[in-house]
Amino acid sequence: MSSSIDNLTLREKLRDAEHVLRELAEHLEQGFIPKVHELKKISRQPDPASGAAPVADVTIRSYVSGVVESDRFTGGLVESLEKYLNAIQKDVSEVVNRGISS
Repeated sequence: MSSSIDNLTLREKLRDAEHVLRELAEHLEQGFIPKVHELKKISRQPDPASGAAPVADVTIRSYVSGVVESDRFTGGLVESLEKYLNAIQKDVSEVVNRGISS
């Protein structure tokens, strides 16, 4: 993927980085954070006075699995964004250095 990023123009890198950033923000807001909140909510000990049954271990495992999978997806997006940002930094540095030495 890195070589394909290097073949893009600076404008394309900026465009694609923005796309990945938007996808990351949307995923965090609509996927990851809600899953973590749900896990936190169901993993609380029920109030003994409420008479509510405790949550089954298999339910907790299922929620944790969803959070872990969502975290993996988040990590992939972050890694992709880092590659774009590093390539952008390199291109901008080259432009700045060319401008200084001219």
